[in-house]
Amino acid sequence: MENKIDSQFRIEYISTSGVYKTLFTPIIILQLFVGWITVLFINLWYYNDLYYLLTGKSFLPFILIGQWWEWLLLPLNLYGNLFLFVFSIILFSAGIYKVLNKLNPPKEGVFEKGSKEWKYIHRRFWTAYFPIWLTRALPIPWSDIFVYRFFGVPIGKNVVAYEGYIDPEFVEIGDYTMTSLNICIFSHLIYHDKVIVKKVKIGKACVVGPQSIINPGTIMEDNAVLGANSYTWVGQELEGNLIHVGTPVSMKIPIQTLEESQEKVEKIKDEISDKRSSLNHKNKRGGSDN
Repeated sequence: MENKIDSQFRIEYISTSGVYKTLFTPIIILQLFVGWITVLFINLWYYNDLYYLLTGKSFLPFILIGQWWEWLLLPLNLYGNLFLFVFSIILFSAGIYKVLNKLNPPKEGVFEKGSKEWKYIHRRFWTAYFPIWLTRALPIPWSDIFVYRFFGVPIGKNVVAYEGYIDPEFVEIGDYTMTSLNICIFSHLIYHDKVIVKKVKIGKACVVGPQSIINPGTIMEDNAVLGANSYTWVGQELEGNLIHVGTPVSMKIPIQTLEESQEKVEKIKDEISDKRSSLNHKNKRGGSDN
């Protein structure tokens, strides 16, 4: 097992799977079971009352006298149980996640398939992935940011994370940064029989464009922009106050102010207008010569 980034992977590990090809179903089944049991036990008294209102009998030895207005609470109860189900899974998963971190603290490096680090990376990944996925299905803005922070991901204030994937380990995002749709921020990368883990740091007021991929070890300085449909090399540094584009990133474009952009547009329009005028003039002269 290696615990340092090996330079021979510099080119090779730009190809990534991002999916652990090992069983994860038992983890999700356990999370679903805990969420279901929590909802069931907290609501036993309420369903007991509704059953009593329907049949005149109770399925529990204790009973609160059923009232007709309890039926009015049924829609609210069902909606509230959705949140209870998700948040109970979040709390349970966060506890398991902390235990896994104690048993095998996360570390950067290149690890062989089947090693202890590989197995624990996989366990932590799926423990965090499912509650994050569930949270994004809730109609609560920025709930995923809350869950990422709950799992220990340092995310700054006023960060916008649209639909996309962000690794729950070794990722740091600064204040006022925005990620767009369908992005991937990987701090891990799987290549054949190895997993590469390296910290990703995104500075303040950065923009990660749509359909883009940030590979492990990427550093975005403050105010850096990763353009749409671009991806970074492993360990690549993106300078601040520039737009970086390419597959992989190989071009830098200065960020313009609104005024500079408008001036450039007007200049382009004038150039096009001059070319058209010149072309029309030549066509007229050609016609008169004939």
